[in-house]
Amino acid sequence: MVGAERFSKIGGLIVLHPLLITFILLSSYPIIYDIPTPFWFIILAAFILSIIFLFLQNWFSEQTVLYLLFFSDIPLIGSMVHYTGGLDSLFPLLYILLIIVSSMYLFRKGAYIISISSVIFFVALLIFETQGATYSMRFVIYRFYIFALLFLFTGILSGAFSERYRARTEEVRRLRLTTEEIIRNLPSGIITIDSSGDILYTNIAKSRIRTKVHLYIAKFLKSPHIPNSVSIELKSGQRYYILSCARIYDSRAALGVLQDLTDVRRLQEASKVSKQTKLLAELGGSLAHEIRNPLASIRGSLEVIRDAVKKREIVPFIKMAMKESIRLNEIVTDFLNFAQFTPTKMNRVRINDVLNEALLDTMYKAKNKNISVKRRGKDFFVLADVNKLKSVFINILNNAYEVSKQGQYIEIDSSDNGREGFVKIRDHGSGITKKDLKKIFDPFFTTRRGGTGLGLAIAMNIIEAHNGRIEATSKVGKGTTFSIVLPAV
Repeated sequence: MVGAERFSKIGGLIVLHPLLITFILLSSYPIIYDIPTPFWFIILAAFILSIIFLFLQNWFSEQTVLYLLFFSDIPLIGSMVHYTGGLDSLFPLLYILLIIVSSMYLFRKGAYIISISSVIFFVALLIFETQGATYSMRFVIYRFYIFALLFLFTGILSGAFSERYRARTEEVRRLRLTTEEIIRNLPSGIITIDSSGDILYTNIAKSRIRTKVHLYIAKFLKSPHIPNSVSIELKSGQRYYILSCARIYDSRAALGVLQDLTDVRRLQEASKVSKQTKLLAELGGSLAHEIRNPLASIRGSLEVIRDAVKKREIVPFIKMAMKESIRLNEIVTDFLNFAQFTPTKMNRVRINDVLNEALLDTMYKAKNKNISVKRRGKDFFVLADVNKLKSVFINILNNAYEVSKQGQYIEIDSSDNGREGFVKIRDHGSGITKKDLKKIFDPFFTTRRGGTGLGLAIAMNIIEAHNGRIEATSKVGKGTTFSIVLPAV
């Protein structure tokens, strides 16, 4: 793995190295009219060195391998100079190419080191070439001065340019990383398209909504009568979005920003329901008290009449009236509970303890239908009015038992993230339609015959009074899940 990464960086240079030397030497045939035999040895040496460096890159750092590669080129170029005329050869110019390439990989420091090393080796080569030769001292000094100056100036200039290039590249890389990190962590989706309708960039992962956004923004870009910036609402499945579009680059491209409004919509709906229930509670609280007083008198009077009158034909009607008065009293009781939902006795309790009490209180319903309860998750603490919180679980469990068939099971899952605790109660009954699901927390809405329609409205009030929230999801034919979120303490 490491070898593959390094090959992608310097492996190409190592492979190209002997090929370039071969090309330079063999292409010099028209100039020198003959390919000296030592050239083949130089080519062979270049290939052997390249093979060695390919192995060394797996054992040494990239910088070390590059220095060894460039240092090995210095004597190779010297050999080429020696066999192509010595002091009269033009091949010393290859040292300039070597210094420039080294600056591209090793930057300023590498360019300085290779240029100074080239000068030192070239001095040694001049001394070697002048042994037994008839070159004048002036000619030798002139050659040394010209090439040494070229090598050093090349090292200084290429080092400066490579350092500036590295600084710019690093700045661009840092800006790109910063920009990508910002875009990646944006809560909004971003999409840009060109004039052809092709996507230039997007961070929208879901293909369904991405396709919708792409089609709309392409239509927006190609419609000149539409203003330069517009916003529309989109829906995909159960989620709501708002898409803001704007033309950019002189209308040659378009930018779209997609925001998920699903949670905002839920909060708005919950706030609307909460306001309605509170208003209803304020208006109906006193009314419930007024109804309960005469209701007690009516029930008492019926009991007296029942005891006094023994005629069989009248007794059934009296019993029916008493039964309905009892039911009316239960409705009033539920309404008072709904109107007076503020918790009074707040204690730090384990959520499992509250659930256990609720399960015990509803055990008879589970046994009647042979319904089992599957529990999983972990315990956590909440600050709650135990009786009121237990009544929420009892209400949800009773509903779950009623919609479940014989032998089915109910799932209870509890968890927390340190800040909030979560309880999910899921049944496998017939489920609730989308239309009814929106209304189940509304007061007096019920799908059950004989129900008051206040149970879940009371549950919502209690949970909200505990600074929590309650939601329901359902699929027809598969069941319903109630999710309760409470602050963990």
